[in-house]
Amino acid sequence: MKKNRVFFLTALLTALILSFTAPFAWTARAAEPTDEIEHFIITVDVQEDASLLMTYHIDWKVLDDVTYGPLEWVNIGLPNSHHTDVTGIQNVSSITDQGSSLDIYLDRNYYEDEVASFEFSFVQDHMYQIDRYVEGETVFAYTPAWFDGIEVKDLTIRWNEDKAGAWQPDCVQDNGYLVFTSSLDPGERYSITVAYPNDAFSFSDDRQSDDAAGGGRGDYYAESTDDWPMIIIGFFAFIIMFVIPGIGLIKFFQWIFSGEGFGTSSEDTEKKIIRTKIEYYEFCPSCGAGRIEGKDECPYCGRSMIKSKEIVEEKDLDKPKNYSKAGTYHYGSDPNTYIHVNVVNVPVSHPGGSRRSGGSGRSGGSSGPVLPVRRPVHPAARALPAVRVPAHALPPAAPAALSKSSLKTAFTAAE
Repeated sequence: MKKNRVFFLTALLTALILSFTAPFAWTARAAEPTDEIEHFIITVDVQEDASLLMTYHIDWKVLDDVTYGPLEWVNIGLPNSHHTDVTGIQNVSSITDQGSSLDIYLDRNYYEDEVASFEFSFVQDHMYQIDRYVEGETVFAYTPAWFDGIEVKDLTIRWNEDKAGAWQPDCVQDNGYLVFTSSLDPGERYSITVAYPNDAFSFSDDRQSDDAAGGGRGDYYAESTDDWPMIIIGFFAFIIMFVIPGIGLIKFFQWIFSGEGFGTSSEDTEKKIIRTKIEYYEFCPSCGAGRIEGKDECPYCGRSMIKSKEIVEEKDLDKPKNYSKAGTYHYGSDPNTYIHVNVVNVPVSHPGGSRRSGGSGRSGGSSGPVLPVRRPVHPAARALPAVRVPAHALPPAAPAALSKSSLKTAFTAAE
């Protein structure tokens, strides 16, 4: 009888796993990259009205023309929908404005091992933030489009340095331009900030970026040009309709077949306190940005800010009673050292409790869980997918204060 129960549960679980994985088997080939971007060169000139004249030059190489066919058009994300004067410059037959992105239709179809070199320009507004970090300074924050599934071998941003007071990250100055360079893995983002005195250009309160005005995500949205949205919708629909009820059914059968029935439990629980000592870097080892209170990762480059992490015993702490409730507390004189407290209930078995005929004893438990290098970045742009490989954008967290003469970092210690 016990073997029949095990066989039944195993068969049911196998059927659920097969029905879950089968619809996605056909996407295995799509995991291989179909394109790569050899050069993504962006030139930015600040106009007298504080809008930005931006020119995008992209060298897009086709690696596979079978999975999605030849390259005919791409979708490129823009900082926001406040742009005008969209103009095709090189190898562009037409452009369709989608609000926060542009559909760029190329001059012809491009096949495997061919490189589509195309260029276009536009005037972008609502890109700056007045007195956001330092009074008397206005900051432009910008993140170019990035691409899921596509490697960018060379990203170059050339920003006109006229009247610029400070910028991050470090860059070279060449022929009147600040030149920022990087290479990006699929889905990786790169951000810069450039600060100006408030009187450098005609900055206006009602033309600030949406993030500065409302602190939210503005009017960014993600758009996909292939089958991924339907796959994601189908995935969640399957989870809701089959997986969750299936797990509940398995648990029900396990409860019935284990012999527990509706009997009483012989288990009780007791409180267990787990204390973890966490030491953070004061500045990001990768980009030099100061740590933001309450964040385990650098909001600018994504690098972990945790220097060390270890579970400590009560006897090893000064005033351990101060660390007996769940939460995170500042520890010692080092402003970057904290104690994280997790309080859990673990089962305690008592001898003499009820035991069902044919059953087995059970046990269980649960476990709790800047340097002054010009670096605060706050992306004002997002990435949207190419027609061939999806891309999306989410604006990263706001950057730290920026100033050529001073860089302020605040730390708040939890008592």
